[in-house]
Amino acid sequence: MSIENASNSGGGAFHPVPVLVARLFLLLTLSLAFMQPATSLLGFTAVPTDFLFLALMLAWLGALATGRTRFVWDKAYWLLGAYFAAMVASALASDDPARAVPKLLTQVYLLSLAVLACNIVRTSEDLRSALSWWLLGAAAVAAVALISLIAFVIDADSIILDYTRFHFGTLPPGSYPRLRMTFLNANMACNYLTVSLVILFIVWRLGWIARNHFLLLLAGIAIAAAFTLSPGLGGIGLAAALWMWMRKRGSAAAPVLLAAGLFVGLLFVVAMAVTPIAHPTAPFSMHVLGVELYPAGRLMIWMDALRNFLADPLLGRGIGAESVRVPYQSPSGHLQRLTDAHNTFLNIAVQCGLVGLAALLAILGYVWKRSAPFRLSAADPNTARTGLGLAFLIAFAYEGLGGSFEDARHLWVLFGLFLASGRLAEATDPPRHPG
Repeated sequence: MSIENASNSGGGAFHPVPVLVARLFLLLTLSLAFMQPATSLLGFTAVPTDFLFLALMLAWLGALATGRTRFVWDKAYWLLGAYFAAMVASALASDDPARAVPKLLTQVYLLSLAVLACNIVRTSEDLRSALSWWLLGAAAVAAVALISLIAFVIDADSIILDYTRFHFGTLPPGSYPRLRMTFLNANMACNYLTVSLVILFIVWRLGWIARNHFLLLLAGIAIAAAFTLSPGLGGIGLAAALWMWMRKRGSAAAPVLLAAGLFVGLLFVVAMAVTPIAHPTAPFSMHVLGVELYPAGRLMIWMDALRNFLADPLLGRGIGAESVRVPYQSPSGHLQRLTDAHNTFLNIAVQCGLVGLAALLAILGYVWKRSAPFRLSAADPNTARTGLGLAFLIAFAYEGLGGSFEDARHLWVLFGLFLASGRLAEATDPPRHPG
C-alpha cells in the first residue's frame, strides 16, 4: 500500500478512487439524513449509514490492497489518534475497562468516517458531488417535515407523526408539533440542519446550485429546523449571521451582523440554563429583574457533570460511563433520570478527563486555525474550507454546549470533508463553476 502526503500533493495528482468506492461514499453521505434506527446489528441498533460504512470500508480497503488507490495521509490524523488514545487511556484506568470496549469500537467507526471522507474526496468535482448529495439528504428531511406538518393540520394523531414527532422535553406541552423528522431526536435533527444550512450557503457562493433550488431548499431547511424547537436554533441563527458577517467583512454592516449573531447565540445558551417554569426537582430558585427563575434540566445536569469531572479530573470515569445521574421532572409531568451531560465538553471531561478534553479542544483549535481568516470569495479556493470549518465549529462546539454531539456520524464526515477541502485549497485547485 502506498501513501500520499496531503500537505505535499495536489488534488489532481492523487491516484484516482475507484468508481464503486466513490459511489458508496456518496450514498453514505446521503444516508446521514436518515438516523432513525432501522434494525439491530450484533446487539446494537443500526441505521442505513452503518451498513453503507461496512460496504465502503471493504471496497476501499480492497482498492488499497490491490493498488487501485492510495492512502492519503493528513497531519490532522495525529489529532484523531490523540483523541482516540485519550479514550483508550480512560478505559484502561476505569474500574470496569470491559464496559468501554463497545464504546471504543464506535469511536473507531466515527473517526474512520473522517479518514474515509478525506481520502475519497480528491478533486473539486468530488467535493461538489459530496456536498450535493448531502443537500439531497437535507431536502428529504425538509420534505418529511412538510409532510408531517400537513399531517398534523389534518389529524394531530396521524400515524405519520408516530415516526416524525418528538416529545416536548423541557418545553411546556401544548397543541403544537415538535418534529424529529428522520432522526432519533429533535436536537440531532437541528444539528444536522445547521450543517446543511452552511453547506447550502457554500454551494450557492461557489455557483454550484441554481437560484430557485437554493431558495427552495433554504425555505425547507428553515421550516424543518424551526419545528425542531431545539436549543440548536441558536446555532442556525449564529450560522446565518456569521456567514453574512464573513460576506460583508470591511463594510459598516459587518459589526452589526457579528453582534447580532453573538447575541442570538448567547440568548439560546441562557434559555437552556434557566426557565420560568417551576418544577419540583429544582434545587433552588433565583430572582432576576423581578422574575423568579429556576434551573432548567440542562443546568442541573451541567452542575452534576462538573462535580463528577472534579472527582476524577485526569482520566475521568471511563469512556462509555454515565456522565451524570440527575432526576428531572419535565413540564409534561414525567419524572426522568438523566444520565447524559447534554454538553459535548462536559461529557468528554467526565468520561475521559482533562486528557480527553485537551484532545477534543486540539481538534477544534485546528479547525479554527485552518478556517481563518474567515473571508469568502466565489473565486477563492479557501471558501469551501472556511465554510465547512464554520459549520463544524458551530455544530460541534457551539451546539455542543447544549447537547452531546461527539458521536454524531454527520459531524465526523463533515470533519473529513473539511480536511479534503483544505487539501484542495492548498493545491490551488479552484472550483470549476465560480459564481
